[in-house]
Amino acid sequence: MKRTFVVATVLLITIAVVLTSCSKDDSESGYNRIILVYLAANNNLSNYASDNVSNLLKGYIPEENSNDILLVYSHLMDHTPVLLRIYRDDSGVPQQEVVANYDNQNSTTPQVLNSVLKKIKIIFPAKEYGLILWSHGTGWLPQNYYDNPGMYGVFSPDPYSDLVKSFGFESGVEMDIKEMAASIPYHFSFIIFDCCLMGGVEVAYEVKDKCDYILASPAEVLATGFPYDVIMEPLFRSKADLEEVCQRYFDFYNSQRGVYKSATIALYRSDKFDELAAVCKSIFATNRDKLNSLQVTGIQGYFRLNKHWFYDIGDFISRIASQQEFMQFNDALSKVVIKKLTTPTFLDFTINSYSGLSTYIQSNGSSFLDSYYKGYKWNIATEMVK
Repeated sequence: MKRTFVVATVLLITIAVVLTSCSKDDSESGYNRIILVYLAANNNLSNYASDNVSNLLKGYIPEENSNDILLVYSHLMDHTPVLLRIYRDDSGVPQQEVVANYDNQNSTTPQVLNSVLKKIKIIFPAKEYGLILWSHGTGWLPQNYYDNPGMYGVFSPDPYSDLVKSFGFESGVEMDIKEMAASIPYHFSFIIFDCCLMGGVEVAYEVKDKCDYILASPAEVLATGFPYDVIMEPLFRSKADLEEVCQRYFDFYNSQRGVYKSATIALYRSDKFDELAAVCKSIFATNRDKLNSLQVTGIQGYFRLNKHWFYDIGDFISRIASQQEFMQFNDALSKVVIKKLTTPTFLDFTINSYSGLSTYIQSNGSSFLDSYYKGYKWNIATEMVK
């Protein structure tokens, strides 16, 4: 918020009185950068959320008198939600100051997310804001679709269910991506998804007008989440270094062994998605027959247990586009995907083709999914599912 003020100066020079005034823009009132970690962890990930907060305290956090503010909205199992400011005191000791206490509420509803974000802007007016959304995530899928085999099909038990963050799940409630995007009341410099399967073109296109950059994983995210002890320092640089955050996330998991060596991560530039959508719309229109008859076998997927709703967008387009069209697609994609990193395998599947962005492929799920998909802004822009 800019403040304009008028200074009236009266100068008496002999018998002449001269009244002068001038106005100037003061610097932006309030703080420089506010980063909120929104922990919707009133679920089976609660212990992992506590561990992430503990790790966060070990790394860089702003000092008490800093113009940068780190906030954590924490809703853990068997606890009421609380909004904390995290800072280091004059002795360098991490402190957790309570900004607001809340009555018990479902933190995975768009109404609660919206109210928390609005409160933060009132209390901490700033030049820019960053948001980290932490919870379960199932990409663009309808609420409760991913984990409801009784209603939508029979899947094998997941041997890695304790390792992954399957945004938002609490008391049987999930937050629809369209509702989540609509609930974000102001613009963010970046949004980071510390939850599974959010690195999809459908998710990104819904939130692209809410932020400048998006950082997410096309595949699942292991329950340990982001390494918070090392990512805050690049986020609080004079210009948030999101590419470095990608690198540190990847390095953390790439140094692990066995199934824990599993990570996909990518950084997207929001204002370049419209160009990608225009290119894809043209490809879908001119290759409708190929699209309708496409066999998805062999296309790189980012899923397990036959939950085949997330495919690599580059590998997908390569199967239907002409050589010239594919070159145009890659040019547009390279403007969207600024950085992409992946381990050779993720849990029990191999990653041979990695564009850094996932997509649904029509009719590969069900007529129900195709119908639901038509409501997404990405599909409205590209007309993949007609």
